[in-house]
Amino acid sequence: MTKRLLLVEDHEDLRRTIGCFLSEHFTVLSAKNGLEAMSVLSKGIIPDVIVTDSTMPEMDGATLLHHLRSSGWWADIPVFVLGANEDASEAQHFERLGAHGYFAKPFSPVQLKEKILDLIP
Repeated sequence: MTKRLLLVEDHEDLRRTIGCFLSEHFTVLSAKNGLEAMSVLSKGIIPDVIVTDSTMPEMDGATLLHHLRSSGWWADIPVFVLGANEDASEAQHFERLGAHGYFAKPFSPVQLKEKILDLIP
């Protein structure tokens, strides 16, 4: 059975590119912000992993992660964050919120895929 990945990214071209790259290993669902991601989840669609941008309109990655970790339904879903800042403090912030990994843009899609596949074989 194919694993499901929810990709939350507000830039359409990047969302499409990452989604296409990861579709070899996952059924990729997408949302353009955290609010849309919560809508997907509230319909009972539970992904095996979430990849989210850190900065988005409507609901950013930190707020999405907070909602996920404080919920009973989605608290255990692994989350990887795509951030705009190479500063270690932002990566540490997301790790404290419960992220499984942080990738500063520009990032290596191959490394992202490998980290996800290490966690979700």
